[in-house]
Amino acid sequence: MSDDADAVAAKLVALRGALEASIWPAAVAAATSGDHERVRDLVKLKVDIEAIDFALSHRPVG
Repeated sequence: MSDDADAVAAKLVALRGALEASIWPAAVAAATSGDHERVRDLVKLKVDIEAIDFALSHRPVG
């Protein structure tokens, strides 16, 4: 794998970690406040996290 691909993968892992760390506390706060628009936005972020997981698991080797 090239250095560029490794760098992109490292950035994706870092982004995923940051999203994962912030999404659940924000989701709980939004849900308890009844802010349905924010809950919807947080669900979209969770889908983004799953897309990052998919991209990381399907990286070309070599």
